[in-house]
Amino acid sequence: MEKQTQPTHLLRRKRSARLSLAMMGASAFGLTACTQPAEDEHLTDVRFDEPRSYQGVEECVAANVYTRSACEDAYEASLASVPRFDTLEACEAEHGEGACAAPTDEQAQAAGGGSWFMPAMMGYMVGNMLANTSRGRSFERVYQEPVYRNRQNQGNWNAAASQATQRVNQRNEALRSSVVQNRQATTRRGLGTRSASWGS
Repeated sequence: MEKQTQPTHLLRRKRSARLSLAMMGASAFGLTACTQPAEDEHLTDVRFDEPRSYQGVEECVAANVYTRSACEDAYEASLASVPRFDTLEACEAEHGEGACAAPTDEQAQAAGGGSWFMPAMMGYMVGNMLANTSRGRSFERVYQEPVYRNRQNQGNWNAAASQATQRVNQRNEALRSSVVQNRQATTRRGLGTRSASWGS
């Protein structure tokens, strides 16, 4: 009995490990959504639209590009990725004097509570990511990036949004490269190899 169950168990562990690594890689790019491909399919193409900058959820909703739910989810995900510091001094040492503050009650609640400091959040960016898989299916996800005050932008909204755009572009390019490398590796390994590359 053990001889029959052990190979299946090991196979599941290997597939689970590959999926976990893929999910960790994609989670760094600030993606929000629910559906994800099956374990035995991988991304073959990924495209990003131009992200839009909003100074709050209501402005995002008023633009009539994303649903309220998408705007709210993107805001909370952006807030969660803003750098956090234990003290105001530590935050200002990195981001500049006067650039940091404790989160508002609303922000603290959205981020799960706690006592901490962060660079003042000025808004956030939202965009769409479209991807195709090896099974011919298409997926759409929302990605986001916080827009916050720091030493370089000195609280200027346009400068802060421009810096956030640069961060988004760098992350998107890294994800595109990851998809290409995954596709090339799968091709080299042959058609019998199973691979997954998606996360949230």
